[in-house]
Amino acid sequence: MDAVNDIPRSRIIILLVAFILFSMAVGYRVFSFQIVHGLDLTEQAQQFRFREDVVPAERGDILDRRGRKLATNVPADRISVIVHQLDDPDDTARELAQIINRDEDEILEAISHPDREWVVLQRRLSPEASQQVESLDMEGIVLDPEPRRTYPMGNFASQVLGFVNFDYEGSYGVEGAYHSLIAGEPGHLIGERDGAGNVIALGHSTWDPAQDGADLVLSIDSSVQRIVEEVLRETIEDMDASGGTIIVQNPQTGAILGMASHPGYDPNEFNQVQDAQLFGNPAISNVYEPGSTMKALVMAIGLETGAVAADTVHPGGPYRELPGGERVYNATLMDFGPESMTEVLVHSSNVGAMYVAEQLGEDDLYRGLTAFGFGDQTGIDLSGEESGLFPLPGDPNWYLTNLYTNSFGQGMAVTPLQLINAISAVGNGGQLLTPYLVEEIRHPDGQVEQTEPEVIRDVISPETAQAVNQMMTTTVDSAQRVYGVPGYQIAAKTGTAQIPGVDGGYEPGATIGSIVGFGPSDDPQFSVLVKIDRPQESQWGERAAGPAFQEIFEELFLLYGIPPSDPDQVR
Repeated sequence: MDAVNDIPRSRIIILLVAFILFSMAVGYRVFSFQIVHGLDLTEQAQQFRFREDVVPAERGDILDRRGRKLATNVPADRISVIVHQLDDPDDTARELAQIINRDEDEILEAISHPDREWVVLQRRLSPEASQQVESLDMEGIVLDPEPRRTYPMGNFASQVLGFVNFDYEGSYGVEGAYHSLIAGEPGHLIGERDGAGNVIALGHSTWDPAQDGADLVLSIDSSVQRIVEEVLRETIEDMDASGGTIIVQNPQTGAILGMASHPGYDPNEFNQVQDAQLFGNPAISNVYEPGSTMKALVMAIGLETGAVAADTVHPGGPYRELPGGERVYNATLMDFGPESMTEVLVHSSNVGAMYVAEQLGEDDLYRGLTAFGFGDQTGIDLSGEESGLFPLPGDPNWYLTNLYTNSFGQGMAVTPLQLINAISAVGNGGQLLTPYLVEEIRHPDGQVEQTEPEVIRDVISPETAQAVNQMMTTTVDSAQRVYGVPGYQIAAKTGTAQIPGVDGGYEPGATIGSIVGFGPSDDPQFSVLVKIDRPQESQWGERAAGPAFQEIFEELFLLYGIPPSDPDQVR
């Protein structure tokens, strides 16, 4: 009887223990969910309930000085996918691959991750592609507006402008240098969503509006830019050259009116460029030996210090023997005989330039060249500017022969911008200015920042500047048919420079032909530099670069309506 009564009692105990253990397990799970993981689960629920959208800012336009758009935005969309809403990921990937030009397997992989709620598939989709996506009428596909950067004039001024990459960041040129100003600040929308991911109209939302970027007005005149690009392209073709650079500057303000280098690229198709070096701007980043163009500046230093006067005559000769016994000759071994300082420039005499350098001595010559800005960046509002190669006395790679060879632009390297900026100082009466490309910054609130001319230093006196101006004008008058403009007076100096070899010395037969100057001589409004790399038709600067220099000035005088000083001579 007792054994029979013990059986139910055992079962009751077992059931009681099981109930207690079950209750403890349930209690632990409740405790775990509510206390231990409660915060995490709440956060996950909030993330599913609320979604943050980035609202892109409108990137500012880039305009030329005449108000023409050089860079702007066009409507485009960002296509995204809400993963859990897709009915058939395989079908979605197949349909979208044909529209957005992405691999089908790549799309499928992107939208098949179980831990992903939201996937961005493509940015800056064209309006046509967006319409095709909308016509699919598929659940889970979302289109959000995201403008695309475009350059209406194609490869026009590409190395000045730069481009906007796929992350919508400015790269190179003005786009890169002024990115933080023109990009603006994106906004944010945190909206309450329903189970399908749609915004609940009366739900809770937080709105942080985007701050649009500023517009930039460049000093570039697109009419001038078009001239220099066309002339450069024609000259490179005519001279069978490897490349070149042309710059037009206002010597009175430092403003860059035109800046072109060849070869270039189309910023609309930057991702198609195979050689990343094309993105750089050779006008500020490529250095070269300036050759005889440097003689005008050495002459200015000589006159300024009193080492020579305009009527000083040196004895001449076909060569100069340096202290180490090395002989340096005039080009083509010419002996010009006794020369005045003006004739030194007219003849482009190496011997005469070395005479001026010797009269100056180390201290005055290099103090003067440094004052003209060589060996230092000009300060232009672009990134990637080089300082040049400019050894000074006391440097390990400076030798006494440099004193002589630097006088005619050998044994040193400058950027095209450094050289034209220095020549502009002669043209404006002696002041070295900071060159610039951005003339105005127009903020969205209506505030306008205007760039004012900035004087770095006074380099030479107005009297010295006028004397060198006259000497350079005489130089052009003596070669009127080659690079002068009939009816106008222009001041200029040509240069023919050898190209250093990789293993030392100079490349046989390889030269850079160049010319730099300003005009009209009596009231300089433009400085122009033309540099032609490795011309095959003529190695001399006068022939390789002179005709382009002449054509540019003719076009500038016509474009800006500058009257001739001698109308009877106008052709």
